[in-house]
Amino acid sequence: MELVRMIRIVLWSFFGVRKRASHDADFANVNFSVLPFVAVGLALLIGACILGVVMLVAHNTGTVQGF
Repeated sequence: MELVRMIRIVLWSFFGVRKRASHDADFANVNFSVLPFVAVGLALLIGACILGVVMLVAHNTGTVQGF
């Protein structure tokens, strides 16, 4: 359950809009030694998803044009 809480904290920080009271409540009891690893992992996952979509679109575009 703590991992889900940390993922939620990181995703809210990526989005950037959060009430101060909710932010303070989330950080009241979180393991700060694991949080950077969760953040880097989620950033890599989001980046890989974006890259996958771009590669999918670029690959389909390339075959339609006949190159």
